[in-house]
Amino acid sequence: MSESAQDKATRFEVEARELHRQSRAAANLPASIVLRFRALWKEEAARLLRRQR
Repeated sequence: MSESAQDKATRFEVEARELHRQSRAAANLPASIVLRFRALWKEEAARLLRRQR
């Protein structure tokens, strides 16, 4: 069974929260920036999936 757009959006939001947490705990600035960028990408993907209705 495939994942619905709403389920995928929810999963992306959860993953984004975890990436933001990891970003705050990162040992150095480059790692923090990469994690923050990935989190923001997941958040935007979730927004776009929710808008598809």
